[in-house]
Amino acid sequence: MPITYSLQSIHGLLAKHKPSKVCVVTSKYLRGKLGWAIKEIGVSQAQVILLPDGEKAKEWKELEFLLKKFSGLDLDRKSIMIALGGGTVGDVACFAASIYLRGIKCIQVPTTLLAQVDSAHGGKTGINFLKYKNQIGSFHMPVATIIDTRFLETLSREQIVDGLGEIIKAGLIKDPSILSLLKKHTIHSLRTSSDLQKIIKKSIVVKKYFTGKDFNDNGLRQILNVGHTIGHALELKYKISHGRAVLIGMIEELSLSESLKLTHPSVWENLANLLNKLGIIVDRDTKADWKTILHDKKIRGNKIEFPVVVKEGKSKLVSINLDLLKSKFQVKEEFNAKTRRDVERVLKDIKEGKNLSPSFTTVKEARAYLEN
Repeated sequence: MPITYSLQSIHGLLAKHKPSKVCVVTSKYLRGKLGWAIKEIGVSQAQVILLPDGEKAKEWKELEFLLKKFSGLDLDRKSIMIALGGGTVGDVACFAASIYLRGIKCIQVPTTLLAQVDSAHGGKTGINFLKYKNQIGSFHMPVATIIDTRFLETLSREQIVDGLGEIIKAGLIKDPSILSLLKKHTIHSLRTSSDLQKIIKKSIVVKKYFTGKDFNDNGLRQILNVGHTIGHALELKYKISHGRAVLIGMIEELSLSESLKLTHPSVWENLANLLNKLGIIVDRDTKADWKTILHDKKIRGNKIEFPVVVKEGKSKLVSINLDLLKSKFQVKEEFNAKTRRDVERVLKDIKEGKNLSPSFTTVKEARAYLEN
């Protein structure tokens, strides 16, 4: 699957594939915001299909709506659907493309940082079902993905944080040079730095490494789920963005795997320091429901294939008994409930350089004291 870095490449791609018809699927909000992109693609308004914004797009009724629109436009097996939007648009639009006439071609044009580094690659498509994430879907590779950084110029700060969730994950599981580049920046400085393009490309390489070795997600690819076991359980419950949910999930899962002696203690501390440097405040006043975790796609019988960061740049899958995971999960919930305010107070004091009694100089020391 080719990756290009300019929307203008769309014309060469369409000339190559010679589609009988072309349509664009985007959101109602993005149509107004990205009129220039629709014009650059060169389709009429009649060929543009609009979805709701956010997770509302990933519902049964919207999937049915898309399929009816495809039929109404007389799309055939030689047609191409262009998904113009963030992760939710790409997920549902490419899922619809995968099942309409048993599969038509699609092109991904991701417009958010998160979609550019993660969801637009690897061929996963789907919708939510019964209040659980991505329970129905397919694997359907786009014929091309177009990464154009012009889309990032108007993103909000929160949308940048959203993308950083998946970018940091890529650094933790495979390429620590991503973390090194991030350490040089705050969110504000990163937006205008040439390092952002480097970070995007490096993150895509990590995603393609795992999806290339395990396209159908039966083993190695599941390492990409670091932060998602807990993150997915939080995302729909609290209506928070995917990337922010992954950030919270990574923090909680690193702490959990550290308690199982699977992760080096420095990883959690380094992540906390990186988030502080970037200026990202992560709200840990959340609680994932165990019932939701039991719907995780990595579960096999009474075990879960749990992705673990051993150290920065090194990760693996560990088969963990669900009873053991549940016991650790409950202990972690109890620790959070009892000590969250104390942890925040101590870390605030450390940051401000106040005298402490007992005296701490690192996040690690504060955590160790409060855990004991």
